Amino acid sequence: MRRRGRPKDNVYWGAFILKWFELLQTSNFTGTDYKILFFLCSKMDPRTNNIYIKQIQIAQELHLDKGNVSKAIKKLRDEQFIAKIQNGFMLNPNLFYVGKARREDREDVREQFDSLVEHPRFFMDEDEGQLIDITDSPNTSRVRNIKDLKDMTDF
Repeated sequence: MRRRGRPKDNVYWGAFILKWFELLQTSNFTGTDYKILFFLCSKMDPRTNNIYIKQIQIAQELHLDKGNVSKAIKKLRDEQFIAKIQNGFMLNPNLFYVGKARREDREDVREQFDSLVEHPRFFMDEDEGQLIDITDSPNTSRVRNIKDLKDMTDF
């Protein structure tokens, strides 16, 4: 008798950080930018937040112009929604993650993302349950992780 249930590799949940919806609402993203962002979300590896894909493949699968894909990817990178990795991209785990119930796993993936950007913009403070966007703060160049952020006197 065949047992019912989902396949082992099927991810059945994902988590958006609620403040991300505010960021999406106030962004200057176009429909193409959103389309590519959500396409990348659907293609990411749930263990690493990595998406191994080339821009030409994105253009082909979404039936978009390669130049428009390139512009959207640049905008998503500039806003730190994604970062460039070898052979693809990494979705910012401070904003979205899948299948990582253990806090240590989430923190490891966040540290990996932060190492890919010069000055991390987002920090998820799980103790306070809030996403911190430091773009409006002075001294952002000093912040490299949530500990640095908490040590700053102006937060």
